[in-house]
Amino acid sequence: SGPSKVWFANGASRDAIDATFINTLHAAALDFDSLNRAVHADLVCLPAAWAVAEETGASGKAMLTAFIGAAEITSRLSRAAIGTSKGWSGTSLYGGFGSAVAAGKQMDLSALQLRHALGLAVSQASGTQQANVEQVLSKRLQPALAARSGLFSARLARAGASAPAQALEGRFGLRALTQPGDDAAVLNGLWSDWQFLDTGLKRYPVCACSHAAIQACLSIVARGDVAIGNIVNVVAHVSPFMARLVGSPFSLDGDPQVTAQFSLQYHLASILLRGSLGLEDIDASALHAEGIADLITRIEVKIDPHNNHELAPARVELSMRNGTRHVATCNTLPGSRDSPLANSDWNSKLHECARRVQPALSEAKLRTLLERIDEIETVNDMRTFWNDPRDNVIEDQVCR
Repeated sequence: SGPSKVWFANGASRDAIDATFINTLHAAALDFDSLNRAVHADLVCLPAAWAVAEETGASGKAMLTAFIGAAEITSRLSRAAIGTSKGWSGTSLYGGFGSAVAAGKQMDLSALQLRHALGLAVSQASGTQQANVEQVLSKRLQPALAARSGLFSARLARAGASAPAQALEGRFGLRALTQPGDDAAVLNGLWSDWQFLDTGLKRYPVCACSHAAIQACLSIVARGDVAIGNIVNVVAHVSPFMARLVGSPFSLDGDPQVTAQFSLQYHLASILLRGSLGLEDIDASALHAEGIADLITRIEVKIDPHNNHELAPARVELSMRNGTRHVATCNTLPGSRDSPLANSDWNSKLHECARRVQPALSEAKLRTLLERIDEIETVNDMRTFWNDPRDNVIEDQVCR
């Protein structure tokens, strides 16, 4: 076994548990990660699978198998939940399961050891949406803690630690104490209906609960004739779930960047003022841009009691001084399977992220990295991933 890479960190390596924690934290930081309905499965499963693959020298194909299986079980556990969440963070609650599967699969745990690993992950499952509501940094720490706990659970199980057989469905199992679930549904369509294929790719670096309203607002702006000074008020009609996460009144009491990621009022103000919502718009300085504070006072978030969905639809209404009303509704989440990103949007997101790496990735460096990722199934040993046999410079290019 060997150390695992901390991505884009001057070639630094750490123990797999630490690398998983750091890489998950970095992947969560800008809120630009993917999601599978209400859970960010990739966020916890990919860093864990990658770190253990490097630790064990697994092949790229073995790493992908572990990752996809882990993401699938994380999604299925989340979707099998019944009723409205009391406020638990699904990614943190179920992410430890995924991380444990990603690690245990590549550590060749027996079926019994893997069961113990899952039970041990339940013992550490936690994380609530209070961090979202108060817009503090623990929001992005929670998935990292879940990813770390899953890998740690796999190691504990390998060392002989045991856990309850009914840690999930038992009398005092995770379901009974957090949110009920139909665990028979976890197996429905297994091997035929891959929920992994329903992974959404975010178009905007903010909470997904805002995306439908953002898209609706963008469609209004695209019509023209929406001068900021002529706007009387803006009303966003969203579901109770959306309002819970992004509908709080705008406040600068929390962490500035988390506020920028979890305030629907700010998101709509940014769209109306700048016509965009990108990574530069979630920097702390962007919250204090001229005109933002005044515009936010004219933006209201209203709960639609008939909307019981989590991410879409959402409706936005603009009332103008001349009496004109602009209304738009977005019925599907941008970037989801029903509304996939256009190639231009995907490329824009990719290059936007590449520019944020320190130092920024050039077009040539980014292309080299993408080519290597496209060929990952042919990598015999993930410890060599960063050493492209064609030129031996990916590590230098990416992490210098």
